Amino acid sequence: MAYEEKRNLDEDIGLEPILKFMRQLLSKWWLIIMFIAIFSISGFGLAKITYNEEFSSNLIFNVSNKDRDIAGTAATYTTASDAQASTTIATNFKTLLERGNDFITAVQANVKAQTGKTYSKEQLRGMMNIELVADTTLIDITATSEDKELAYIVTTAIQSVYSDIVKDAFPTANISVADSATKSELAADSSTLIYTAAGFIIGAALAVIIILISAKIQNKLLSTEDIKNNFNIDIIATVSDIKNKKKNDRTKLLITDRNVGLPFIETFKLIRTKLENAKLKKGYSVFAITSSTESEGKTTCSTNIALSLAKSGKSVLLMDADLRKPAVCKTLGISIEGEKGIYDIVKGNKTFEESVKYIEKYNLYLLVSSAAVADPSETLASDTMAKIVEEAKRNFDYVIIDCPPAGVVADAAIVANYTDTIIFVTAEERVAIPQIEYALSDIMTTKADIFGCIYNRAGTGTLKVATEKAGGYFSNRYGGYYGSSYYYGSRHHKKRK
Repeated sequence: MAYEEKRNLDEDIGLEPILKFMRQLLSKWWLIIMFIAIFSISGFGLAKITYNEEFSSNLIFNVSNKDRDIAGTAATYTTASDAQASTTIATNFKTLLERGNDFITAVQANVKAQTGKTYSKEQLRGMMNIELVADTTLIDITATSEDKELAYIVTTAIQSVYSDIVKDAFPTANISVADSATKSELAADSSTLIYTAAGFIIGAALAVIIILISAKIQNKLLSTEDIKNNFNIDIIATVSDIKNKKKNDRTKLLITDRNVGLPFIETFKLIRTKLENAKLKKGYSVFAITSSTESEGKTTCSTNIALSLAKSGKSVLLMDADLRKPAVCKTLGISIEGEKGIYDIVKGNKTFEESVKYIEKYNLYLLVSSAAVADPSETLASDTMAKIVEEAKRNFDYVIIDCPPAGVVADAAIVANYTDTIIFVTAEERVAIPQIEYALSDIMTTKADIFGCIYNRAGTGTLKVATEKAGGYFSNRYGGYYGSSYYYGSRHHKKRK
């Protein structure tokens, strides 16, 4: 492998988990925003509830290393060594103010003299904030208290007692008041911003953690790479998510309607070409189409594959083998009252020729049912069902059989035994990977092999396009006949190669 190719491969391998992670977050953007809003508002509210007005007074000292020059007059020049010495003294003076016992004792006595109250040394130190101003020898002292007068009293006390303290500690230094104690003013409220920002961060972090834990637990299908890595199944086509403008008519996404968009139509032309090649190379003409669970769009895929083949001039029979909840008629937007398709033939009520209907509008033959039947599995497992498929194979170029979900009932596995191959439909973020594994393990026990997978309802955002090519499609909702979920228990199957 060339170096450039290897580097690109390494980049792709490293990029995929990041993009997958980002897609997981973007798919739940509303949860992140909700958590951020809740925690930010809570932080803001907590800050307002706990907020107490505080007042502050400031005092600034200037520190120099000497009080007089050699001649005995006031110092008028500063050398580099003087500047370094002044910085050292300023640091030491700051330490004395923060920790010196004589200093805090003197302040305590002065404050008591002004207020008549005794404040502990710890209380007074708690009121003081002492900072060495960067790149200077200035000491900035701020006294803060809920008592407006007390803040000013503390700074005036410091200003009054400091000279007696530093006279012995720094006899040659010049420590003077650069800015006298200021009258107390209401201190800025920084707690609101801090609490709100903390709430924002906590909310965002908690939402991300919940999303990642949920994604780990659900282990849903997020990309074609998940199919390839877990099951080693060929991807026939990727059909992207289409938002149907008619909210109450989400099932009628057909290639005969140009409003679905060119990508959607071209995707099913691509699938048609692959089926035609399979017929030329392997003689396949009967295709069973199933999924692992409901609402993945297998009926819409079945219908559009049949329509695509019919548009190319082939004789095509679309057979509805989902006897529990037939949906082909609804997907095509037609009504065939009183028909039970396969069931009528198996029970001897009608012949194959009487049950097959030709729809001139679509140039398509149908063997469909307008209502559910009582014993679907027994009907599909009958010898007559095998004869129906054989007769269909003799009379039509292609037979497309829409089956129930393989991961829900056994019907798909029964029908697959009569077909040449199976097309598996799976939808993005609709089903968990263990569910797919369970469904595939059942249909892999049949006589037919798996032709490939149609990856359905693929996202079309920037992150998605960065890793996958897509067509277009938003699946119909399968409905509640099978229930919203199924139990696949503790069965675990090894990855099929």
